[in-house]
Amino acid sequence: MDEIIKIFREEFSYINREEKTIKEILSNENNYFIERRDDGNNLIAISVINKNTILFFFVDKKYRNKGIGAELLKESENLIKNNGYNNVIVGVGFNYLMPGVPTSKKYYDSVNECLVKEVDDIASTFFEKRGYYHSWDCNCFDMKMKLSNFNQFENSINDTIKNVKYRWANIKDMEEIVDCADDACQYQDEKFSKYYKNEQFYQETSNKKVLIAEKENKIVGCIIVSVETEAKDLGNVGCTCVRFSETHQGIGTNMVILGTKYLHDIGLKNASLSYTYSGLDKLYGNAGYKISCYYMMATKKLV
Repeated sequence: MDEIIKIFREEFSYINREEKTIKEILSNENNYFIERRDDGNNLIAISVINKNTILFFFVDKKYRNKGIGAELLKESENLIKNNGYNNVIVGVGFNYLMPGVPTSKKYYDSVNECLVKEVDDIASTFFEKRGYYHSWDCNCFDMKMKLSNFNQFENSINDTIKNVKYRWANIKDMEEIVDCADDACQYQDEKFSKYYKNEQFYQETSNKKVLIAEKENKIVGCIIVSVETEAKDLGNVGCTCVRFSETHQGIGTNMVILGTKYLHDIGLKNASLSYTYSGLDKLYGNAGYKISCYYMMATKKLV
């Protein structure tokens, strides 16, 4: 596990995941590990497989273009097929280290892009050449911002903007927040409400808090704001939800801006959000976030 975490941190430093989450994923009892080592027993290539998902796939730069990656991928596919599955996914399974294959390639139009220098299209091209395709009908990406560039200070948490009050939630709000999240996600495959059921998020001292939008005493929006959960000096916003009947009124944008202003005001240097999709590049971009990395949501039929 320590070897893989070291590789992940060094080679994918632009991807933010909590240490606790990484360890929980890598220690899952259903994982398979296929590896290659050099003569000095150093790990040079690894595939971590869980059910029909390749959670992590890596070949050291010095050993690429030698057939090692192709061989490792074929072994991974054979293992998945022999376990009874007819397709393979790269990225998100029961959880994820990264949503998909990191790439500089976008599959659909986007705005507010500023890719990190470490990302390229080598990995996505590798998978595409071997029959994998991007399975979403939109882009998947991460976004980042240096908080020194944040410049929207007109409002703060506890302000009322256009008849909507923005405040921190407490435990009494949880049931209505879950309902709000379910309403917001009613046309999506994934329901964000599961993330809002953690009672710790409603404690005053928690490093993860829920910011809500309230209109006429009804919760119409919610967002999770996190402080240094993934890295020092890094804050996060995410799981943005607005009731379907209240969309296109600037509520989501205001929650993102106010949550980000909070991260700025407490002295953090950077902010990010992970694993989001086309359309939200505009929403988060209104607060100053830029797309830092795209993901190929790679999948392949096994025959």
